[in-house]
Parts: sequence; C-alpha cells; structure tokens
Amino acid sequence: MFLKPRKGTTDPRLRSLLQKAVRRGDARVAELTARQLDAAGDRTWLRSRAVVITFEECWPRAQSLNLSKEPETRVAALVEAATSVKQKDAAGLGALAYAFHEGDHGMLDVIPSDWALRVVSEALNRPEPFFAWAESRCQSAAATNIVVAARRYLAAATWAWDKACILAGAFLASSGEIPVCPIVTVTETNFQYWVALDKHTPQGKDILQTLGTELQIPYRQLIWAGFYFESAVVNSLLASPWWVAERTWRLRRAGLNAESGLALWTRVRGTLAERLRVDAENLRATVEKQVESQPGLF
Repeated sequence: MFLKPRKGTTDPRLRSLLQKAVRRGDARVAELTARQLDAAGDRTWLRSRAVVITFEECWPRAQSLNLSKEPETRVAALVEAATSVKQKDAAGLGALAYAFHEGDHGMLDVIPSDWALRVVSEALNRPEPFFAWAESRCQSAAATNIVVAARRYLAAATWAWDKACILAGAFLASSGEIPVCPIVTVTETNFQYWVALDKHTPQGKDILQTLGTELQIPYRQLIWAGFYFESAVVNSLLASPWWVAERTWRLRRAGLNAESGLALWTRVRGTLAERLRVDAENLRATVEKQVESQPGLF
C-alpha cells in the first residue's frame, strides 16, 4: 500500500537509510523507507537506486530484476536485495574501474585481474559493444539475464561510478559461474538508525567534522573508516575479492589499512552514536509513522 505522493522532495536521511537497511538485511526498514521516499515524490531516484543497490550488494540477483512504472516492483527488488546474502564484487570492481578510467592506477598491486579492470573501464566509453561481447560469452541463462538487465537499466544510473558497477556486474556474469546468494530472512531486528546519519547527511557530516577536529583525526580517515566498518556492514557476505581490493586501495589512499581503520572507528563509534541519538530517534519516528497511521501496513 502506498501513501499518496506529494510534490517531489529529497530527504538525504531516507536515501542513506534505504541503503543501510538493505545492506544489513532489514527488509522491514527497507520497505518502510522505500514507501516513504515514494510518498515524498522521490520516485525517479528510488527506481535508480533499486537498480544500483541490486548490482552493488548482490549482483547475481540482477537476473530477476524487472522494474516497471508500478512502485511495488521497486519495493520488491529492494526487499529481495535486503534479504539476500551479499556478493559485492560488482561494487568493488566497478569502483576500481571508474577510478582507473579517471587516471588513478594506484590499485594495480592489489587487484585480482588487470584485464578485468581494463575491460570494465573501457566499457564506460563503449557500453553497447561491451554488452554485445559480454552476452556472447555467457554460458547460462542466468548469466545472459544479468547482462540483459545491465544493458536495460544502465541509463537509470545517474553517476558514472554507478554505471561502472552495473557494467562490472555484466562482466562478472559473463566470466564464469554465477554465485548463489540465498535468502536469509531476518525475523527480529533492532535497527540502529544512527548508522544512516553518515557523511551523506548534513547531521552526520557536521558531527564527523566536529569529532575530527576535537580528536585531531583527518576527516578523510573518519569518513572512509566509517564507510567500510559501519555504513557498508552487511547481513552476510560471500567471498568478494574485488570488494576487499577496493577497500584496501581506498583505505590506503586515506593513510589507513584494515587494522588501523577498524581501530580508528572502534575509538569513535560510541561517541558518534551518542551525539546522533536525538537525530536518530527523529529519523526512526519519520519512518515508523507510516505503521501508526496505517495499522494494516504490516
């Protein structure tokens, strides 16, 4: 059931929350957030993110991606991504291929394959020949369906790095066996709404900057430690070597590694959560009010 849409608005808190809820496997919060975004008139963005989130978080699930003008198709895609075990190689390969395309070659010593990186990077320049080539290499119906979905929905991605992620999913599908991302439904949750208030929201950005100044921690280190050890946390993750390579490269650019990044985030996490407590409760109320106003929603 959808609320009556009003004039289009953008709430960065809800946009950020949607991705975190999907990653952490909280289908209920993901669905409530998607409906709230739809009610706010943020439908074009919601459709775009349903595509990008599917490829970023569990690209093998793109084989069943089927969006129409009906809002329920977006919700269905997001709930499927939320309840799936994650496989993040399309996110990792896509991010690295985009950086390589933009002239950064600092990842070459940590990646699984130079060739894969160069193919996806070049695909940003020539997507149609790439899709034809990728489809010709597919060895299963599932692989073909993923490549077809990538081609169909590429234009839905606004940013070049999101397009790179979709192209990476098509490349991976054409390159061998498709990983299975089983459904692992979460029955009880206590979603921590403060995690949505990160660098993508005014509240999170302000507090991170203040905290960095107080503790003399570079802002860049805070945001990337926060991303990999909080914002990007998932319910369950299959082996994703491209994702590990991207994390290694990105943290290194910020002067960190996996160990020091985790230690930094462990140091600041409690303080950040406490300072965001009131804002997090306000966000929770914004999302949960749908259930209160429409008792039959769940």
